[in-house]
Amino acid sequence: MFGNGTVSSGFSIFFQSIRTDLNVSYTAMSLVFSLSRAEGGLGGPLVGWLVDHYGARRMILIGGITAGIGLILVSRATIYWQFIVLFVGVVSVGKTAGLGQTLMAVVNQWFVRRKGVALSTLMTSFAGGGAIVVPLLGLGIATIGWRDTLMYAGIFIVCITIPIAKVIRSRPEDIGQGPDGDPIEVESPLEGSQDSSTVAKPKSDSGTDGPDFTVKQAIKTSAFWLLLLGLTIRVSATNAVVIHIFPILEDKGYEAQQAALIVSAMFFISIPLRFGMGVAGDYMSPRKLLFVGMNGGALGLLSLYLLDGLPSLILFVIGFSLIEGVTSVNWLMVGNYFGRSRFASIMGFMSLFHNAGMMISPIFSGWIRDTTNSYDIVMLTFMPIYVLGSLTFLLANRPVHPSVNGTTSNETASGRPTTMP
Repeated sequence: MFGNGTVSSGFSIFFQSIRTDLNVSYTAMSLVFSLSRAEGGLGGPLVGWLVDHYGARRMILIGGITAGIGLILVSRATIYWQFIVLFVGVVSVGKTAGLGQTLMAVVNQWFVRRKGVALSTLMTSFAGGGAIVVPLLGLGIATIGWRDTLMYAGIFIVCITIPIAKVIRSRPEDIGQGPDGDPIEVESPLEGSQDSSTVAKPKSDSGTDGPDFTVKQAIKTSAFWLLLLGLTIRVSATNAVVIHIFPILEDKGYEAQQAALIVSAMFFISIPLRFGMGVAGDYMSPRKLLFVGMNGGALGLLSLYLLDGLPSLILFVIGFSLIEGVTSVNWLMVGNYFGRSRFASIMGFMSLFHNAGMMISPIFSGWIRDTTNSYDIVMLTFMPIYVLGSLTFLLANRPVHPSVNGTTSNETASGRPTTMP
């Protein structure tokens, strides 16, 4: 919660303070965030492979400490190139290694029947970081300045990473259990595993997961590419808006502290939405939930563009809370569609693409703001893109594993997955 609240959703609160202090343009400031996403895209596949083959525990320890130390170093940066090197080369590397896909891979290993509850709890903690940490960071900037605020945040992340990494286990098999605490039966090792030790499988089949896909098998399905397109659209547009949300709100006439409260309210509302929609993904069609959430983001931007005052603000916060709320549903679909054994590697492969989108969208937004002195074109661009993404999610039916013969579909008309043999 605290790591993602500071490095991801919360770091945009430093946008204006750092930009003013280092005397750089909106485009130059956006470039820093974009390069960090490029690092995530390049590092994601490697991190996924390391997590699948060597476990998540070490990655969480190394990543958390690296991100915390990076924030401490960033707080001392005095020129633009130092800020770029430290944020992209240290903070972002740490986040990629231990604070994002690695945590989701752990949850996907530990749960099958209750995966919706477990994953939505984790993703809710990310939203909680935005809700709880953003006001604290805003208060820190107002009282002790952005440098000391970043320094103390980095120290705190290092301090909480060490005990957390000590109690986390990468897989339930590490303590002699199957997912959901089920008994285990021993099968032959997975091809490509890091050693000759056995791999445990749950005795019971809840029906939420079918046979595990390898990365090669997954990318041969249309569902993979539809999910990837929808994911890329969702995270690219949302990332740009979140990075620029404080200057956007200031352009609308809100002061920095007011903007911090508005963003905090957005994340607070997304807390029950992330949890509720994630749990609902176990019982309702995830495709339809994502369709609703994506269109909610489009309507939120439309209200911010067309309206003024409180009505605009309320509709925007609700719309973007919806799109934040379906985050856990997105990854729940990936886990349910493609299984446990190569989840982190599949996420890493996806990161090559969606981080490229996340790299381009903030620079585009900053360039538009610098050249037009307005964010209107940014909002007009992302609205139809959100609608397109909603349609790609709606079309992403559950794939059939190559080992299943004589089956044309593994999804009911309602969009809920059926039990696979």
